[in-house]
Amino acid sequence: MAIGLASCESKEEILYKQYVVEGRVLYQTHCANCHQENGSGLKDLYPAISQASLWKRMKSDELTCLIKWGRKGTKGYMPGNTKLQALDIAEIQTFLREQWGPQKTIYSLDSARFALKTCETKL
Repeated sequence: MAIGLASCESKEEILYKQYVVEGRVLYQTHCANCHQENGSGLKDLYPAISQASLWKRMKSDELTCLIKWGRKGTKGYMPGNTKLQALDIAEIQTFLREQWGPQKTIYSLDSARFALKTCETKL
């Protein structure tokens, strides 16, 4: 019975769900310690990623570069995770979109690869 139900989903829907599940695991491993399980952050130390204002001002490629390379800023420092590959970042972003972003869409591997090639700063 489950096989029949699974076959009703398109390849895109299955891939999206896979990215969300894998992204959740990666988020819990690499991001939740600072940004918290619920995306609320820790006061002024780590920003909340569940806020709509963040999603309005930050583009996906910028977030890709931030996850990979980090950023030093006047309000603090976000360490990058250079061990994460393009697929990992695509999955994390898909999970973030599913949880808190306005777009409940997949962030593709091709988009992540392209963004990583165009990152301006590498800390």
